[in-house]
Amino acid sequence: MMPPRVLAAGSAAITLLALAGCSAVPPSPTVAAALTHVHGFAFDQGEDALVVATHAGIYRLDIRLAPAAVSGPVGDLDIDTMGFTLVGDVAYASGHPGPTTPTTFGSPNLGLIRSDDIGMTWTNVSLAGTTDFHDLSVSESLRSRIYGLTGTSLERSDDDGESWTPVAAIEARDILAPASDADTLFATVPEGLIVSRDAGATFNLVPDSPLLYLIADQGGTQGGLSGIDIEGTVWFQSEADGEWASGGQVTGIPQAMFILPASGQLIVADDRGISASDDAGLSWEILWAK
Repeated sequence: MMPPRVLAAGSAAITLLALAGCSAVPPSPTVAAALTHVHGFAFDQGEDALVVATHAGIYRLDIRLAPAAVSGPVGDLDIDTMGFTLVGDVAYASGHPGPTTPTTFGSPNLGLIRSDDIGMTWTNVSLAGTTDFHDLSVSESLRSRIYGLTGTSLERSDDDGESWTPVAAIEARDILAPASDADTLFATVPEGLIVSRDAGATFNLVPDSPLLYLIADQGGTQGGLSGIDIEGTVWFQSEADGEWASGGQVTGIPQAMFILPASGQLIVADDRGISASDDAGLSWEILWAK
């Protein structure tokens, strides 16, 4: 496991990015409160819609339209989805209740909640009232295993979130269990990209990787990751554990990124709003503008 003293170096850059905010005035007060504060993305293949986890609930974007049609919050729920992941039709989330969230969700923290209808309804799984996972990740290869990041503690569940075990102490911004391997976990820390090959028990720096802030799984048969570094540059690999190549730039502070599974299109939430790129950030299409 990486020693705690190593995790302190370089934290200023990541902290500044995490704390920076946006001052743009969005067109709709309801949508503004949500889409200007994005925590994560997923994709509903059945409805061909982008799922957006926000500070004020789950929203959906029909990206077949330009600009994208926005609907939400899904289920009329204003939960602050700090952590969010979707595998198949099952969504997991964590965070905090919103002003009108039913008290059954727990307070002040949601613990782990689960939805089998992509956010319309939720059930409490564990840790209600006590835990706020700022990031969650599940691998397609083992859907019963969930990784959760709370503070500087990485925890793992091997029984669909019913029970949890602390496995490592890391100061991470983003975690990712690739679709092809549930024993592998990537994380972005102040020193760069780290990887665990033993389900989060120990980590090592990934050699020659850029200083990434956000990461996403490219999927496909070749595997590989995409990421955005602390300067806003997009990076990508052509294959799993391959060399990194740089692409274009995001605008301002990136909040979340995602790779659409079928097209490989890059989706980013940044100071412009929500944008898409087919060429690793060299050119962009604005899906929803602030």
